[in-house]
Amino acid sequence: MESRFPPAGAGLAIVALTGDLDVASAAQLRGHLAALIGDGADHLILDFARVEFVDSNGLSVLAGLHRLLQPSDRADAGDRTVHRGTTHRGTIAVAAVNQRVRQVLRTTGFTRIIPIYPSVETAITVHQAGPHPPHR
Repeated sequence: MESRFPPAGAGLAIVALTGDLDVASAAQLRGHLAALIGDGADHLILDFARVEFVDSNGLSVLAGLHRLLQPSDRADAGDRTVHRGTTHRGTIAVAAVNQRVRQVLRTTGFTRIIPIYPSVETAITVHQAGPHPPHR
């Protein structure tokens, strides 16, 4: 795993993954992403150019990250929930996905919730342009 922050990407981190995203690597990826978010990255692009395989453990990391970065219309205040205006926490996108992994993401419904871009550069360009529906 390797992360970088593009110069013009305030809060944007690019995370390049290598190998399989499975039971052996999911916990490490979860920890790495949590550390990035803790350091202020609220927009993540996961570079899948070198990812060969994704299993349910890898999908679980993606789903958890998606939930974490979604807008929220409430905040916990002790025992009760306080409603507030919807806030935007952040975004996640996946780039440079091979056909095998793309099929897994499509079959499991991830292509409906996480944008997939043909390249990291395209994902960065879309991010910088603002929120638009992705082309899958």
